[in-house]
Amino acid sequence: MKASRHPHHRGMASRSRLCSRTHAACSPAGPGAPLAWAVWLIVGVGGKASALALGKFEPPTGCYVGAFVEKDDRVLGDFAEFEKLTRKKHASYFTYVGYGRLFPAEWVEKVKGCGAAPHLALEPNEGLDPVKDDDYLRQWARDAYAADCPIFLRFASEMNGSWSAYYGNPKQYVEKFRLVHDVMEQLAPNVALVWTPFAVPQRNLQAYYPGDDYVDWVGVNIYSVYVHNGDPGQPASEEDPIGFLRFIYETYAERKPIQISEFAATHFCRAVNRSTETFAVAKMKRFYQTIAQSFPRVRMINWFSFDSLGHGIADNNYSLTANKSVLDTYCALIAPEYFLSEVPYERDKYRLALGPAPPRVPALPVPPPLPDLLPPAPPAQSLAASTEEDWLALLTTRGANATQVSALTLQGVHAGQEVAEATELVAVVPSRIQAVYALFELDGRVIHGTNVAPFRCHLAPASLTPGTHEVRVVVTDRAGQERATNLIPFRVPGAPQP
Repeated sequence: MKASRHPHHRGMASRSRLCSRTHAACSPAGPGAPLAWAVWLIVGVGGKASALALGKFEPPTGCYVGAFVEKDDRVLGDFAEFEKLTRKKHASYFTYVGYGRLFPAEWVEKVKGCGAAPHLALEPNEGLDPVKDDDYLRQWARDAYAADCPIFLRFASEMNGSWSAYYGNPKQYVEKFRLVHDVMEQLAPNVALVWTPFAVPQRNLQAYYPGDDYVDWVGVNIYSVYVHNGDPGQPASEEDPIGFLRFIYETYAERKPIQISEFAATHFCRAVNRSTETFAVAKMKRFYQTIAQSFPRVRMINWFSFDSLGHGIADNNYSLTANKSVLDTYCALIAPEYFLSEVPYERDKYRLALGPAPPRVPALPVPPPLPDLLPPAPPAQSLAASTEEDWLALLTTRGANATQVSALTLQGVHAGQEVAEATELVAVVPSRIQAVYALFELDGRVIHGTNVAPFRCHLAPASLTPGTHEVRVVVTDRAGQERATNLIPFRVPGAPQP
């Protein structure tokens, strides 16, 4: 991952040469040459050229297509069905993993089984303090290496957004990103580290950049929405998604391959309560066609196929499969050969060098056991795979959803639901409220208060009597004004006590 250095203060070449369509014949290394050492050219209008080393897993030309389909209501993570609908094999699929959860080996094998490269968004939604060079992270890296395939690891994305649990401390963020990089470099050389901010705000973005030696790809999450913050008074329909890409591209594309880590355009907007299909189609065409024509170092685009409106998380429907016109447009846009269906993997290049075996040491006699002087240590906390609660928390705190909420809502339980197992409640707060504190109330009594966003509360039905209960959340903004959700009734199963 440290194959080459490009100092930050190096003079940027003419920006026009980074946006030239004349890049097609740009792989002097030729077919079959190791990509990490290949060189490609960006030719400018004035005829000058810049030779750049290809990044890890970067194609000499073209752009990988990828998607998030785990929660698409029509395919539910069925890659074969998704590719049947889109009429094209995809090069990559991505999913989210909460930091502290196991490496998703089963999901990775499913992605490999369809001939694609896994793309994992590892999100420390409890903040950055738990991110350490410890047994958990090292085992996660070993499991990634054991997968024996190219893996794009997007660590702690959207760090420049106030909705993220790791926003506000660039120094700590850089330190933790570098730590994760170093562990992966040592134990999982088949992992490419992706640094992905949200498209806005841009003013604080570069303070979070870990440095060229610690980043393999630079990503960006871009969404075309009809209004901002769920407010019809803040129209966004005239915004150009290419405009959001341009800053990232002009800042980093001469040093790193660019990944559109997430993109989507809404085809239904709750804030205006109508279809925005025409809007979505226009933005899709603008984005995919312009990238293919003018942004040669955008090497991957991932569509976020999720109906945040239908799932009660936010105000937009981004699902490709829920609208025929949107799906047909997507199929046509990715059909050209420029959009690639496979990430090449030179297995031998990414094998760990094990070195000679250490010399054998004569076994020493085993001493007798010492008497117990201390009480036994508590059992280590067991790790678990991702759960539905994780999905709720992870999707709620994505910029695509966190910035597109029109009303304060409480996720994790709905009216009339039977709650038999412990669950996590999440307060989804419109960004315009600028909430600083949240109180969770159960049956009129405060059960939890927190000033750490995203605001969450653990609900344990085992401690409640069987029957009907009511829950709500009350948030306080910077001006001291309180806002509350309606009471949400739910039922704990079992015979009610007399």
